[in-house]
Amino acid sequence: MMAVEVCDKNRFETIEKGGVITSMKFYQKHPYLLMIKVDYENTEVVIEFSGKVLGRDYPKLISSETIVQCFDAINAIGIIRMDIDAMMDADVVKCDVTKDIHISDIPRMTQYVRNHISNYQQFLCSKLRNGNLVVEKNVVSRKTKKRMTIYDKGKEMQRAENRAFVEENGLENAFSGVCRFELNLDTKEQIRKALHIHNTKLTSVLSSASNPIDEFIDCIVPSENESVNLPDKKTYVAMLILKDCDYDLEKVEAKMREFYRRGTSITALMKPFRELLQEMGDKGDEDLWSDVRRQLKA
Repeated sequence: MMAVEVCDKNRFETIEKGGVITSMKFYQKHPYLLMIKVDYENTEVVIEFSGKVLGRDYPKLISSETIVQCFDAINAIGIIRMDIDAMMDADVVKCDVTKDIHISDIPRMTQYVRNHISNYQQFLCSKLRNGNLVVEKNVVSRKTKKRMTIYDKGKEMQRAENRAFVEENGLENAFSGVCRFELNLDTKEQIRKALHIHNTKLTSVLSSASNPIDEFIDCIVPSENESVNLPDKKTYVAMLILKDCDYDLEKVEAKMREFYRRGTSITALMKPFRELLQEMGDKGDEDLWSDVRRQLKA
């Protein structure tokens, strides 16, 4: 714990055993999330914080260029003092990888994603009441689980709980038209695999050149580069199936699984339905998605 020195124990909640302090915890939600847990039994300190620690530089996100600014802001509170050089060698046990892009129609884009999930059993897709789209890998193991949220960042920053932060930092229009992709990595193994690194030291995480969000999108939304020319009869049957399933591709996939044996390529099976649904919709959807992918790769 030499990298972190406690400066004000009075601001911590303490836990004792036999009259001896075994751990201390500090938690705040505003103006940014900050959790500090000092564990004397395991001689470790766990620090969790959100990107809002950057204040007016919040749009820059946490990166190798802003991490020192984050630590300086936490030190300025006066409850702990971090040795910033030593902190660069700390282990990252969980993190959220984020990417902000600008698009004109976020609901339309999220609907495109919902309609083009490669496999609805392998990837669970749900739209929350607030409009956020959540896609997660349908696995039991926490080590291999991945969860991505796509949402309107500008709309989120307009909520009552964010109003004071926005006004105090002059961020009134900073997130207008911004769509945020957020990938949650909750274990060290997830972090290593997603970022293609050998260890989870902070320097390794921040210096990774990988693009885990774009890679995850590649898995959940199949490429539409190849077109399938369906005979009229098959097109008609596909149309009837779509209509019977309320033009919901998740329902279509569930129905098709009843008729095809295990091992059938679901991606290939669903492709004609996706293309037919695409033809029925606005042709601009593909252009919108192409622009999204271009920005995610940047």
